[in-house]
Amino acid sequence: MKQWIQAFSIGLLTSTAVLGITYWNTESPEAEVITESMSEQDMMDDLEQSGYRVLSNEEWAAVKAENPSTQKAEPSSSGDTTYTIDIAEGTTTPEIGGKLVDAGIIEDADDFTAFMEDGDYSRYIQIGQATVKSTMSLEEIAGAITSK
Repeated sequence: MKQWIQAFSIGLLTSTAVLGITYWNTESPEAEVITESMSEQDMMDDLEQSGYRVLSNEEWAAVKAENPSTQKAEPSSSGDTTYTIDIAEGTTTPEIGGKLVDAGIIEDADDFTAFMEDGDYSRYIQIGQATVKSTMSLEEIAGAITSK
């Protein structure tokens, strides 16, 4: 057993020495730095060719203005409010909380945001429409707008 351990340690020492010598004696290739200045239009063209959409601030404001997420809440005869929220790609939890406050579904957007983040619901928000009621708890609302 002692000879096995000695042979193994000699093998480790030899391989470490070979790797160390190789590492210190080989030159690493220098990284080639390309300092090409791209114009704004070139960058936008590059992004569009890669499948991205590029919008100016004015175009983005127009898209947000056209967004149907500004739907009105519908009070029902039983006193609770039903609201269909439209969640677009990139909508954040605070934005959703603000929409729910505006619709009268919840009272405090910060409480909603904290609940979503503490319960790890924010990662699972689903794009699309969800119907929520003012009688729902925060957990039920989170269940309606997420896949968790």
